[in-house]
This record gives sequence, structure tokens and C-alpha cells, in this order.
Amino acid sequence: MQAQTLIPAYTALADTMAQMLAAAKQNNWDKVSELEAGYLENVAQIKVLERTSILTQETKSQKIEIIQRILADDHQLKLLIHPWMQKLSQWVQPSQSQAAQMQAKLNSAYQM
Repeated sequence: MQAQTLIPAYTALADTMAQMLAAAKQNNWDKVSELEAGYLENVAQIKVLERTSILTQETKSQKIEIIQRILADDHQLKLLIHPWMQKLSQWVQPSQSQAAQMQAKLNSAYQM
């Protein structure tokens, strides 16, 4: 395959990453998760295309620009995800603690 297939695939990947970032900025984590599935499909497609694509210097430059845009958006997304993941961890942690307390009570009840 030639660059006419690979560059649009990278562009679609960058567009999906931009949509994920926009959804994260709106705290729409369900949308981020939904878009991530499409993003991973695009990555798989690109891996296949990379094996058979021959790029000119111009298309290599385009590819680099697109990858830089993806990496910049990915970095911003990670900055937004990190605090959200900490909140999620705090929500889950008390539940784990409560489960441990309940298990301890059950254990002591059955050790009579």
C-alpha cells in the first residue's frame, strides 16, 4: 500500500485522539472509553499498513506532524485522566475497606 492509505489512517487516529481529549475536557469519561475502542482499531490498522507502505519525504513529514499532534493530545488527555483516576481510586478504596471489615466480621462469626 502507498501513503494515500497510510496518511489518512494516521489522520483518523489523530481525529479520534482529539475527540477523546474533547470528551475528557467535558468529563465525559464514557465517551472517552467508547472512542478508545475506535482508537485501538485505528492503531491496529496502521500497524498493518506500515508494513507495506512506502513513504516519500513529503509523506514522512506529514506522518511526523500527525504523530506529534497525537502525542500532544495524548499528553493533555493524561493530565486530565490522572486526577479522575485518583478520584476513582478514592471511591473504590472505601468499598474495599468496607469489604475487608465485612469479611473480618464474617470470619469471626464463623470461628465460634
